[in-house]
Amino acid sequence: MDSDYYEPVAADIAKLELEDKFLQIKDLRKTYENGFKAVNGINVKMYQGQIFALLGQNGAGKTTTISMLTGLLPPSDGSASVYEHDVFHEMQSVREFMGICPQHDVLFELLTPLEHLDLFYELKNGDPSKKKAEIDQLVMEVGLSIDKDKQAGTLSGGNKRKLSVSIAIVGQSKLVLLDEPTSGMDLGARRGLWNMLRKYRRDRIIILTTHYMDEADVLGDRIGIMANGKLKCLGSSLFLKNKFGGGYKLVMVKKCKSKNLLVQPFLEQYFGSVELFSEISSEITFTIPKEKRNVF
Repeated sequence: MDSDYYEPVAADIAKLELEDKFLQIKDLRKTYENGFKAVNGINVKMYQGQIFALLGQNGAGKTTTISMLTGLLPPSDGSASVYEHDVFHEMQSVREFMGICPQHDVLFELLTPLEHLDLFYELKNGDPSKKKAEIDQLVMEVGLSIDKDKQAGTLSGGNKRKLSVSIAIVGQSKLVLLDEPTSGMDLGARRGLWNMLRKYRRDRIIILTTHYMDEADVLGDRIGIMANGKLKCLGSSLFLKNKFGGGYKLVMVKKCKSKNLLVQPFLEQYFGSVELFSEISSEITFTIPKEKRNVF
């Protein structure tokens, strides 16, 4: 990508490469028989202890990338390595420490959340002495305590997503891939899951795909924006905001629903140029240049 759109990692993070605590993807490509290039040459490193947010619209190539890293789809070209393992040639070994939350829930409808987590803990060969404590802690933190003994087929869509994320993490998974994990959740549930993921990133490489900018902003230690099968820019949230941000949004609620012509001149006394972003019913939104944040 253009070097102007790339932010190098900090020196203390780069040191993790010496310990092989990172995932490296080189020139990853997926071209279908009809010639469509779903992924067109991705080069990126993702580090332990961080959440890497892959941000992009539907069709950008996010799910195809995840599918290749999990072995669901064979790559057309490229390589990937993680924790001293070749991802594409040692997939069986990689899966022993990999956790996956697919884009659509794949659950056993007759099993409860506790039974799911018990099963996948065993499949990942987790430490038997830590199983109960880890599962109980995970159920509590993800917000499934009330529904932990209900059959998965009876759970709400949001709780099914919580269970899918928990399955990906349980068993001390060191490489966790979450494909749009908060889809179908209300805002409160999303924020609860965000807090949980930030806590569980320690000693893990977590890759999360999303098309919500706020989700990438909150969760992503590093954010890669993907379009047309390529990474267009990569860096921290602050780097991307400074590079591409259009400014700050000031949202106000009016007592009267009619148009208000007095607010904008008032704001311009302090901020100079202010743009009216929208005025719908009793809500009015302005865009304030980021250069003016010192006078907030």
